[in-house]
Amino acid sequence: MGDGFLAHKESTEFIKKVSHSGLLSTLAFNTPPGGPSLFIGNARPFVGRCCYICAPQSWGSLFHNHLALLGFRNAILVTEAQTRYRGWLARRLCNFLFVNERAIYPDVPFLEHRIINNERVQEAVENLSNIPDQKAPYNLRNVLGIFHQMQAIISPLLLRLSSWVLLKVFNSVFVNLQVHRGQIEMLRKARAEYDGPFIFLSLHKSRLDYLLVTFVLFCHSIRVPYMTCGEDVQLPFLRPLLRKLGGIFTPQMVHGASPREHLYRVVLNSYIKEMLIEQQSLVVYLEDPVPCSARPCLTGLMWLAWVFDAFHNQSIPDAVLIPVGVSYDCIVEESYFEQMGTGKTTVFAAIRWVFRFLQKNYGCIRVDFGQPFSLKDYVENEGIHLCTSTIPLQKILLPYVLGYSSDAVYYEKSQDWLLNNEDLIQLSKRHRVLVADLARHMLYNATCCSAVMSTTIMACLLFHKHRQGTLLTTLGKDFCWLMNEVLARHFDVGFSGKLQDIVLHALYLLRDCVMLKSRQLKNLIVIPKATRKAVEELSFYSHSILPVFICEAIAACALNSLLREVAQYMTDWDSNAEVAISQEELICKIVQLCHLLSSEILLLPPCQSVYQFAQEAVDKLMYCEILIMEENENKQPACDTWQKRFAKELTWKVMDDFDDSESDTDETVWKCHFKLGRTRESHTFFLFLCSLLQPVLKAYETAASLLHRFDLPIQEPQCVLKMFQLLQAQVEEQHESATLCLANSAVKTFRELGVFKDQPGVKGPMLKLSETFQQPDNLLKLQQYIQQFSC
Repeated sequence: MGDGFLAHKESTEFIKKVSHSGLLSTLAFNTPPGGPSLFIGNARPFVGRCCYICAPQSWGSLFHNHLALLGFRNAILVTEAQTRYRGWLARRLCNFLFVNERAIYPDVPFLEHRIINNERVQEAVENLSNIPDQKAPYNLRNVLGIFHQMQAIISPLLLRLSSWVLLKVFNSVFVNLQVHRGQIEMLRKARAEYDGPFIFLSLHKSRLDYLLVTFVLFCHSIRVPYMTCGEDVQLPFLRPLLRKLGGIFTPQMVHGASPREHLYRVVLNSYIKEMLIEQQSLVVYLEDPVPCSARPCLTGLMWLAWVFDAFHNQSIPDAVLIPVGVSYDCIVEESYFEQMGTGKTTVFAAIRWVFRFLQKNYGCIRVDFGQPFSLKDYVENEGIHLCTSTIPLQKILLPYVLGYSSDAVYYEKSQDWLLNNEDLIQLSKRHRVLVADLARHMLYNATCCSAVMSTTIMACLLFHKHRQGTLLTTLGKDFCWLMNEVLARHFDVGFSGKLQDIVLHALYLLRDCVMLKSRQLKNLIVIPKATRKAVEELSFYSHSILPVFICEAIAACALNSLLREVAQYMTDWDSNAEVAISQEELICKIVQLCHLLSSEILLLPPCQSVYQFAQEAVDKLMYCEILIMEENENKQPACDTWQKRFAKELTWKVMDDFDDSESDTDETVWKCHFKLGRTRESHTFFLFLCSLLQPVLKAYETAASLLHRFDLPIQEPQCVLKMFQLLQAQVEEQHESATLCLANSAVKTFRELGVFKDQPGVKGPMLKLSETFQQPDNLLKLQQYIQQFSC
């Protein structure tokens, strides 16, 4: 082997050889004593329960304790047992027989007459007809032309044929497609209990999502939903296929503000309304197909607003909202950043991609359906969501950046960017806020539904804990430790089985990002590559674990900021010296960092304030023994609610109400102090938590140092692109911070903070530096303020 390193091809063959040789069973590659085994099988946390604060009536229905024990089913594993036939011929034709026996529900009737007679449509046509410079007046024939552009049907023949093809393709490129039997049972019961259409609100991890949800529901004989297709689907032959499978494509003129664009929106709104009246299901994708973006997209917000408008106008009695989480071992696109592009793709490039797709193995897929809850139930509790104390981020955080404090830090920052949509104007301000909060909550629920895959845990360990490499046996023990931490926080994992099989499976899928070094087979070393592509790929996969530890990660970075302040005044570093951490100062730092981070990183549900989030974060640090409360006579435990939650068995992930905790109202607890845990495990975990947010903080810090290099004024899209290019040129070793998503997040945060100021332009608003940050000293203060949270 020469120097002990294995080439890429040799590494791939070596991993295959080791995975089938049983070598790892001789390497003491076992779970820690007393720790849970990876043979978790059916004993999994049943994730996805709705929030009992926002939907209390729905929270208590459709859920039974035995649902968590029903186990999983591989949706692409079809045998003769899933058909009515037995025998040799049935085994050969089981896929065909299975697809042929699935139930297909009737499609919507012809809706042209209803669309034409709709009052809003007729009013929009009359407004267009009254325009003086109109070349050809719009009439009902034009309305039918617009309607036919967006009309979708569900062809039973094409649905069965495409499902049969997908069974063949998925079995060749995926190990399995796991679906929880209890969640499928919930969907069937919800159909009988709720009177309203089903609205599936899904994350958008890949373009394969357009077929995945439909395929899973069809395989379980549940009504196939219509799906909202975005502009990322550009292939000519794919659009007609999706249209006959229920894909609704919005016309290209639907996003403007002129009377013609208004007519397009009105026709589409009327079409959706009529389908909802016919009890047809609908899939709405909450995200744009951009990696690491957890912000509700305007398109998803538009569709959700139309569903709410149909309910508000009493066109439908209710609607059933179902969050959908989708998790992949490996992203299906050719590369993990291909999703960032939404440009047109040639047919030749698509055919070439299909051949490459069929030659690879992408591991496992997991699809999770959260607990269905009633839109009516959510609206009846709207007082919880309407927060009247929201103020701009500029007034909340800017005083701290410039060096003088403010009491406004405990207020909630406004989310006006969610309300800047033409299709929300028809709603009142109160209802617009309600729809925006509903989108944020559904995105939070869908993220909590998503399982953590083996590649996510492996990439997280290699990227955040073992950047210099480690022994394979150590990597396996850390894999088990991190899996247990994920399960302890009521998130599920998308794998089970023997530890050595899972570790080798993850290493094989990430083989382009690692090197193996071995002088002896029993001393195998795994070293992550330092190339730009490998670092970005590991960062991309490890980012999926951030929602699991986001609370502790923010608290750890805030604690690190306080420790750096203390270090400036320490002159005698005695080994026995202990630092007292004030809970008041720590919570203030946590709240500041929460405001600094963008909403897609924080992912805070609207029913939880940043102050509650900060208190929960402190409790979690105490549970992890990173913080230990100082002993006083009148002290009450600050983590009573959190310790009770962790003492329970793994059940649904629930948003607990922290208002019943004595730590929230006791003034003595507010004035208590902590000291740092002295164990090696708590110190290691603290560094691990801090590292989770380092790519984001490093991107913000670098972006702040580059503001003086911009040619201002500039439009926001060009500003984001320029920031991305500067980050790529500036960041030398930390390539994970130079991404388009983080550049976009930094620009939006600086705009809300008041660093950028809007200026009228010919083609739209332009960004320029505000008068405050035109001074170099204030730009330096901004950079130092962000830098205090970094390691």
